[in-house]
Amino acid sequence: MFSNTLPCTYPLYPSDSASPLSIRHRIGDSSTPTRDTRSPPVYTMPPLFSVAVLVYPGADVLDFAGPLEIYSTNPPPGAPVHFTTTTFAHRSPVKAAANALTLVPDASFADVSSNLENYDVLVIPGAAPEHLIEYADSAEGIEIAVLLRRFAQLPPRKETGHRIIQSVCTGAFLLAAAGILAGRTVTTHHIGVVRKRWVDAGKTEQGVRIVNAGGVTSGLDASLWVMEMLVGRERAQWVADIIEFERRGQNEAWGS
Repeated sequence: MFSNTLPCTYPLYPSDSASPLSIRHRIGDSSTPTRDTRSPPVYTMPPLFSVAVLVYPGADVLDFAGPLEIYSTNPPPGAPVHFTTTTFAHRSPVKAAANALTLVPDASFADVSSNLENYDVLVIPGAAPEHLIEYADSAEGIEIAVLLRRFAQLPPRKETGHRIIQSVCTGAFLLAAAGILAGRTVTTHHIGVVRKRWVDAGKTEQGVRIVNAGGVTSGLDASLWVMEMLVGRERAQWVADIIEFERRGQNEAWGS
């Protein structure tokens, strides 16, 4: 049997602490309810980061599919979604490396270019070096260089506070062709000089961070690091556990 002195609270808001008016009631007590003068908390929507992933003929599959897997993995049940992804290319469909995959991108290169300020993360995959060097000099490659220079000069969106260019493997060659790596310490596939799993190459004058991943699977590590920076370690570790991937440190380069 309930005691007539047992306090019970009936909130008019999701939680009593959030309630500007809650009724404190005692069974058998007809006293006037008191008004809670505490201010309700301010609820803000979590930032939603928009990720654009470039695909071009001959691009390595895992270079772009790895970051896509990280950024598109669903959050824990009940947790907010923090990322949306958009693949884009000059042509549709587009054949990736060794004709192993034919992809229908979400958007055209022109679509993303015309709305570039709406994207927070720009992922640039690599390809076989000889192919990439030739591609960088093509009409499409030159347009990519222009796009990268424009993105590097866009200040972060107020809604998110971050803007990032992320290359994977030899995708760093395209960043170099755009002239945005001058004077920076960077990395690429382990055949290169600097052996790092990924490198935070710093920010442009406008506050755009440049991140370079090492070869192929290093794009997974770099993407998880970017995710941790943007939304926290707990979410990044959740994604790593879901995809059953053992994270590796920045200095754990291939062959080190």
